[in-house]
Amino acid sequence: MHRRRLLEAATAEFAAKGFDGARVDDISIAAGLGKGTIYNYFESKHEVFREAVAAWFARIVNTLEPPPADATIREQLLTILRTDLKVSAEIEEFARVVYRETLRPNRDEVAALLPDVDPSDEALEVVISRGQSAGEIRADRSAAELTRVLRSLFNGLIFERWMPDSAIELYDIPELAVDLFLQGVGT
Repeated sequence: MHRRRLLEAATAEFAAKGFDGARVDDISIAAGLGKGTIYNYFESKHEVFREAVAAWFARIVNTLEPPPADATIREQLLTILRTDLKVSAEIEEFARVVYRETLRPNRDEVAALLPDVDPSDEALEVVISRGQSAGEIRADRSAAELTRVLRSLFNGLIFERWMPDSAIELYDIPELAVDLFLQGVGT
């Protein structure tokens, strides 16, 4: 229970102050616990951040409903990305911080902040692999690589949405990303 409260407080603290501005003592206090209590559950601020991101990713996967068995590859990809966006929009300020932190110049720093795997990427990869098997998606690139291409399109459109004077509507992003992706990788 304390761990969950700490992660919720950490998400809010990181959203408000960014990674560098967040203080672990403030996270403990915001969770209603004593200063330093956070170290009973986490070794460092990096680990707290990584676990907050992992909790966000897990929420996406836990919210994801399987598409109907007869759904097209497009509909399956849209289902995953719409769920991703819906959950991410609920914690948009934290999501912005996470996106910003992935732009750090040092890859080791980024690796220390993020979980090893985004589970929704695993779901996308399964669908892309199905599309390759069905001959709907090119097979000269691995499903893993194509998943990264789709994720890059999706993330790039989210970045664009956050830019001044952007004309992209938040909930149009999944459809735009999937359509651009499928037009580029279709057979």
